[in-house]
Amino acid sequence: MTADPAAQFLRHGLSVAGLHRAAAGFSNEVWLTHTAVLRLGPAVDHAREAAVAQGALAAGIRTARPLFWDADSSLWERLPGRMPTPAQLTPAFWNAVLADLERLHAAPPEPHLPRPSEWWAGDLRLLAGGADWPPAERAALRRVLSTPYPLTAPVFVHGDVYRHNLLADAAGRYAGLLDWGNAGWATLEHECAVLDHVEPALARWGGRLDTGLLWRLRLELLLKVWGAGRVSSGMVRGALAHCTRP
Repeated sequence: MTADPAAQFLRHGLSVAGLHRAAAGFSNEVWLTHTAVLRLGPAVDHAREAAVAQGALAAGIRTARPLFWDADSSLWERLPGRMPTPAQLTPAFWNAVLADLERLHAAPPEPHLPRPSEWWAGDLRLLAGGADWPPAERAALRRVLSTPYPLTAPVFVHGDVYRHNLLADAAGRYAGLLDWGNAGWATLEHECAVLDHVEPALARWGGRLDTGLLWRLRLELLLKVWGAGRVSSGMVRGALAHCTRP
């Protein structure tokens, strides 16, 4: 990374007032000032993220504007607001988020490329290691993950819409969407599978969603997050129940 984040801000004529390292940041090292954000990560395609964000801004989406970028880092404007609390993730909040996502889906910032397969298949490696599932549950998980399921029509998605990538204003209203590292062509069900709460998406987009695909994608995601110790096994069981209903 860098031993002197302040130099990155100063080199581009930006103030370092309030400089501190953010607690969040899974694929990046993130530093904040009062007015800008520095993201460091040599494995990240900073130029592509900046281009996608510029396209999102042109579509009217509330997101941060990229200021400077190179192979190893990017500087962004800092939007006002904070990560919403769980209590602030109300149906009205989610409807505002979904409205922004509809703008993205309607004006994709990148051309569509053919996908390698028209079928979803889960990652059976997610069942290896960690605490053992009871035999009946392990068999059900293996059956769902190993059975191909048809994909729906592709759309351009943000791909990582959850609380840590959202902003709320002082009144708790939706104020912005951050981090375009997972953006790309997928399915609407991929967009919804990541949401903290899927119910608002089901209410708004229910007629467009294949719930069988949605719950399989959500099950696979929850297994990954459960393997990292970040969600309970009960959440995995809840998604599995949706996948195995007759």
